[in-house]
Amino acid sequence: MIALFSGERSVKKLFFLSLFYTGAVVAHPHAFIEMQTKPLVENLVEQNQLVGFSMKWTLDEPSSSAVLYDMKQASGEAAQQLLDEVMNNVVNEHYFSYFFDKNNNKIKYKKQIKNYGVNIKGMRVQYYFDFLLAEPQPLQDNQWTLMTYDRTYYVSMYYPEDKSAVDFSTLPKNCQGKVEMPQVDEKIQSYAASLDKTQKDEDDSLGVIFAQKVNIQCE
Repeated sequence: MIALFSGERSVKKLFFLSLFYTGAVVAHPHAFIEMQTKPLVENLVEQNQLVGFSMKWTLDEPSSSAVLYDMKQASGEAAQQLLDEVMNNVVNEHYFSYFFDKNNNKIKYKKQIKNYGVNIKGMRVQYYFDFLLAEPQPLQDNQWTLMTYDRTYYVSMYYPEDKSAVDFSTLPKNCQGKVEMPQVDEKIQSYAASLDKTQKDEDDSLGVIFAQKVNIQCE
């Protein structure tokens, strides 16, 4: 289960995740985060390098309402502290993101989050931030896969089918990107649907099965 807030300020407290709402989703997932992302590319004379990703996470309306309430109660330093707490927990969870090269080597990230903040989109809350790779990746003769998900699938983190959800325009001409949809067996779907709200940590292997893949391939 995603816990963007530490201690008492858990995801239950500040996201609610539809948990305390009548008519809430009974089966996994119980809440939804709509994502957008863009590769961050550094253009050098010798070569182009992938240095990180820029992300936007938009919460669903029920989850947003709890955050909006807390934001209205806070002001000045308290509001900034609330945002900093969210971002610190995102960092501690490695941005809920898993990044691999073509040899399936896991690529690490820097702990310093950049350019972060929060927007209000109507009745929805949107967090935005950049995260950087520990070591830049030369955009040549390689391929990478990025997956972002809650391991338990208590929360669905997804890219909408809109083509603009992942912006590959920053990639050089020798690279191309695409979003790969998961192929989930009906039995797994039924199993996820059988998990109720109380089983938030029942199975931490579900998230990766339902995760979309952002693939980047460079010649």
